[in-house]
Amino acid sequence: MAKSPTRARKKVKEEKAPVQLKPTRVTIRYDVGLNNNLYIRGNGAGLSWERGVLLKNTGPDEWVWETSLPISGCEFKILLNDEKFEEGENHRLEEGVWLQFTPLFNF
Repeated sequence: MAKSPTRARKKVKEEKAPVQLKPTRVTIRYDVGLNNNLYIRGNGAGLSWERGVLLKNTGPDEWVWETSLPISGCEFKILLNDEKFEEGENHRLEEGVWLQFTPLFNF
């Protein structure tokens, strides 16, 4: 009885697709007036309490910050011109959440 030829098995490398994180977005509704900007400071998702990140102005009273970085235990505040902190407690942010609000500044 003849043996069937042995076939060499090719190793197939299995690769996992990169995990796609849901974008996380903060939308601020606030009319800052001419020559003013809104910034975000915090911890997690590339944020820092020492230096703010400029929000993108998408309308007359709409400002947006968005990230696809992993978020765990993120807290943040909005600042006017990266100098004046909004009033109240820090906001908490979870990965994949879209948050919209109007901050309160005490002048």
